[in-house]
Amino acid sequence: MIRKNRFVTTAVVGVAALSLAACATEAEPGDEMSATEDSMEATAEATHDAMESESSDDAMEDDSMEEDAMEDEGSDDAMAADVPEELQFTTVTLDGEEFNGESLAGVDSILWAWASWCPTCQAEAPKVVAANEQLPEGVTLYGLPGQADIESSQYFVDTYGVGSFDQIYDEDGSLWANFGIAYQPAFVLINDDGTFETIGGSLDTDGILEAAEELASK
Repeated sequence: MIRKNRFVTTAVVGVAALSLAACATEAEPGDEMSATEDSMEATAEATHDAMESESSDDAMEDDSMEEDAMEDEGSDDAMAADVPEELQFTTVTLDGEEFNGESLAGVDSILWAWASWCPTCQAEAPKVVAANEQLPEGVTLYGLPGQADIESSQYFVDTYGVGSFDQIYDEDGSLWANFGIAYQPAFVLINDDGTFETIGGSLDTDGILEAAEELASK
């Protein structure tokens, strides 16, 4: 009997020891809460850092876009400053197409100022047409009719055959005044450097070609 009791006692003690060992491996409730709090704090910090980084990137992008816009505006202003005031106009051709005077900047051009009611212009028209067919490379001729309605100006073009080059319409003569033209016919020689010279009076074919060659050589 004594041996049996000893065996039971030993078994009970062993079971108790295993139970204590099992409890020792389980985390305390306080430790679990601390770990959870640490994880939440780390997540919050990471989220905050990510938001700050994104905000910084957005700010840098906005600054870059603003700088680009300022550079573009400055470039446009610089280009406008390079165009002579006399070429800063917008009108239409007799064909109804919009014409921007700034397109004459940087190229060699000849403007022939004429009026539909001008007999000298009527006699000069065939000579201008002949000269247009022989212009040196890089020089462009334009008609500049004015102080008349479109119908009568178009009648002049059709009657005297000057439709082979563009006709820049100057209904009220303001463009004539802009180039210092006091009477018709007249010629405006526009150099590609932006300077121009106005020649009052008529020119024959040779005179127009000579002026064109001089423009092309500068």
